[in-house]
Amino acid sequence: MLYDEKTPKKARAKSPTSSKSKTMAKKAVPKTRRPSSTKNSKRPSLLLNLLASGVVLFFVAFGIKYAIDHTINYNPLLGKWRAQTVLGIMEIEFDRSSMSSFGTKNPVTYDVSESKVIVIDDTIKIGNTYKIVDENTISTEAGGFKTVYKRVK
Repeated sequence: MLYDEKTPKKARAKSPTSSKSKTMAKKAVPKTRRPSSTKNSKRPSLLLNLLASGVVLFFVAFGIKYAIDHTINYNPLLGKWRAQTVLGIMEIEFDRSSMSSFGTKNPVTYDVSESKVIVIDDTIKIGNTYKIVDENTISTEAGGFKTVYKRVK
């Protein structure tokens, strides 16, 4: 009598001498695609692009402002000036919208021409004319006295 013929089908399936291989019994599971980390390294993030664009725009705007200030709105008085007078050393400083002298800062407006600049004090509405001698020298007259200022570096 043959042992295999009498074994029930269920017992044969569980027996270790089965003719089917175990690898065939497993179903092939399709691989799921995971987001690749190399995708992010190839392309900069949106935040980085916005930051870089903002920095570039800032420098372009600053360059345009600088070009306009030094060509169209050029004011040769801007900066700090010093003069030696009978009363001692006097210093004045001109900003875009103010002038500092004798320890006070007053709002001013400028009327710029080629050889002179009229500085009008906005609080008292009185102007003073400064003649441009050269890039580092200006002069003004007040009360019959001429004062020559040199640019402070």
